[in-house]
Amino acid sequence: MACRMLIAVGVFQVEHLFREFKLMAMNKNEKHENNENNPDFVHDDGWGVALGKSGKLIELYKKDVACWRDPRFQKYYRVSVDFVIAHARRATDKNLVDLTYTHPFERKGWYFCHNGTVIEPKANEKRDSEQFFELLLSNIKAQNDVRESIKNTVNEIKDYTALNFILANKDFAYILVKHKTKPYYYTMKFSKNNDYIVVSSERLLHFGGQWKTINNDSLVEIDIAHRTMAMRTLNVS
Repeated sequence: MACRMLIAVGVFQVEHLFREFKLMAMNKNEKHENNENNPDFVHDDGWGVALGKSGKLIELYKKDVACWRDPRFQKYYRVSVDFVIAHARRATDKNLVDLTYTHPFERKGWYFCHNGTVIEPKANEKRDSEQFFELLLSNIKAQNDVRESIKNTVNEIKDYTALNFILANKDFAYILVKHKTKPYYYTMKFSKNNDYIVVSSERLLHFGGQWKTINNDSLVEIDIAHRTMAMRTLNVS
């Protein structure tokens, strides 16, 4: 599976965020390995968004069509929020374009988006991202330490293209960058100032000139209420 995704926290121009998310999904933003010689490489197999304000979820919406073909998409240009997770999907198998496989997934106050394919281990090849999420939550429940749970989960997965994810609840967000292939496509970036933090699959024009690349094998931790960010090396094989 190939995807574009982002998380934004703080005070930001929501319309700009969604307009530029759409450009990423439509293959009209950055160049990378998947679109350099393929102008038709678009993320049109579903999109979803989780919106929050002041620590409360306002809406979780998903649709199994391209965001630019969804009449509801432009509604989000005008929302008043301080938390956004957005995901645009390109399915590996076009027979699996269905709301069931559309991100973000939600379980018990946690929200999850994934970019990549988990090859092994897997019990149901149609839902690798959802199983990845459930494995993370199982380890978090057992260990009561999110960072260590992420490390242990990653150690359990032996074969994958990328494990990039956004995992968030109302208080904290965790963004993993870990990939084995296509570094331009899978490397994520961030822009941060006193008002907002944005982490995205690609740089966004209207969110500052100080975009920085997140190194492979990195875990970004965001304190949502305080708009602070820490970056750590995951140190797993």
